[in-house]
Amino acid sequence: GNQSVTNGQSVKLRTTEPMWIGNRLIPRNTTVVGAARLQDERLEIEITSVETNGSIYEVELKVYDSDGQEGINIPQSMESDALHEIGANMGSTMGSSINISTNTGAQIASDVGRGLINGVSQYLTKKLRTVKVHLKAGYRVMLHQPEDI
Repeated sequence: GNQSVTNGQSVKLRTTEPMWIGNRLIPRNTTVVGAARLQDERLEIEITSVETNGSIYEVELKVYDSDGQEGINIPQSMESDALHEIGANMGSTMGSSINISTNTGAQIASDVGRGLINGVSQYLTKKLRTVKVHLKAGYRVMLHQPEDI
């Protein structure tokens, strides 16, 4: 299915054909879950376990894109990351001006307002720095198991 993934989140994949992992046959349509890691313009996914027929098996699988390279190619993710960073920096500078007032009530209101603005800007900074990758249903990848040594 369609998924929106951020760095460190889980990604669900479904096998389209049966596969052997060690001496175990994993049937087609088995859901496997991997950990996502954004690296430059690629989404790397590492799968460490597979659940099938009520059993969980430890595995070491890497996801490869159709271009033969590890990870899913995410074009223009660096530009998206840069735009998020610009927005986050704008949010972090919001409300950083100094207000000097001789009126105590105005000073307290100013301090409360600045605290509220700083809280909102910190939230926006964190939210805007989070890069999301959108994966479409039906996108085909290859699972690779390193050779046993």
